[in-house]
Amino acid sequence: MAGDILIEELPDPRRSPDFLDLPWRVNQGDADWAPPLRMAVNKLLDRKKYPFFKHGDAAFFLAKRDGETVGRIAAIDNRLHAKKYNDSTGFFGFFECDDDVAACNALLRRAAQWVKDRGYTRMLGPVNYSLNDECPGVLYEGFNGIPLILMSHNPRYYKRLLEDAGLRKAKDLYAYLVTRATMADERFQRLMKAVRRRAPKLDLRPVRLDSKGFRADIKTMLDIFNEAWAQNWGFVEVTPPEVDAIAADLKPIVRPEITSVASIDGKPVGMIVCVPNVNEVLHKIPDGRLLPWGWWKLLNGLRMVRGFRTMLMGVVAEHRGKGVDAMMIDQVIQNGQAMGYQYCELSWVLEDNEPMVSLADKAGGVLYRKYRLFEANTNDLLP
Repeated sequence: MAGDILIEELPDPRRSPDFLDLPWRVNQGDADWAPPLRMAVNKLLDRKKYPFFKHGDAAFFLAKRDGETVGRIAAIDNRLHAKKYNDSTGFFGFFECDDDVAACNALLRRAAQWVKDRGYTRMLGPVNYSLNDECPGVLYEGFNGIPLILMSHNPRYYKRLLEDAGLRKAKDLYAYLVTRATMADERFQRLMKAVRRRAPKLDLRPVRLDSKGFRADIKTMLDIFNEAWAQNWGFVEVTPPEVDAIAADLKPIVRPEITSVASIDGKPVGMIVCVPNVNEVLHKIPDGRLLPWGWWKLLNGLRMVRGFRTMLMGVVAEHRGKGVDAMMIDQVIQNGQAMGYQYCELSWVLEDNEPMVSLADKAGGVLYRKYRLFEANTNDLLP
């Protein structure tokens, strides 16, 4: 290709139309791509307000060839991860790129240099700050429809591009599809009868929607989530400011019938957060803007969403292996069916999380999408 690659650092990516608009150009013509809301992207990039920046830092870069933008990347310093794991890992995210190995190499080199300058010897991604944030990994298997809310969707060449640039597999994330036919299957019904016979008496309380109750319930859920996921690969705890941000984001779309706190003898022991697949609506707002007609499309479209995603789930250690997780999934899927939903996605699940993989299989989930996180030693990416 003609022209050298120039890497430009952006002090504030919110002020760069090239950075913000690149996903639209890279994904143009993809009938399954669901554009993000521009206001949501701006929130993620706001150093003063987005809670990640209370315990982390990031630098944002553009790749240009002959004056034309051909890629973007963020280099990420997650100090909570560094403190917990001490594994010398920096991250990259917000990755978008043309099918251009030279541009990809240049972006990764610049990100690798940035994280190396902060003392890291390994780089992992793509993640947009952490595994707790949206769209981790690269979709590489299962280009079969509109993505579920906060799950990745990208051009098919991304896996090849990153591998050609010298990255290798770190971990795969799985997504499972559950449909009405699954729930009606005789095998699944027999399984759930067996689970109910041995499971403890469980109180599944829907999330409250009043402001005070909702905030308290979300905090309870995320406290359980932090405890339940503490030993999972790559997990870092959700901080109090992040609890506030998650509560604010979920409040407009949460449905109490599919978001619950599970208690035994009055003590919360599990939680499940499911959200309608807003991407079905965002798919119909191609410019990502809520004005002038996007608000109407969003509010009107939410009533016609056909599926939901099981986004967060956790059970405290002392009650694992007793069927609490299966009971929660069964209940929310039954409730979802009663509300008219046609499908549910269980995502994401670590490929080697055997209890969750087994649960998804027993719930009748079909492994229909796979995402990959990549890694490399920083020195291997540098000249």
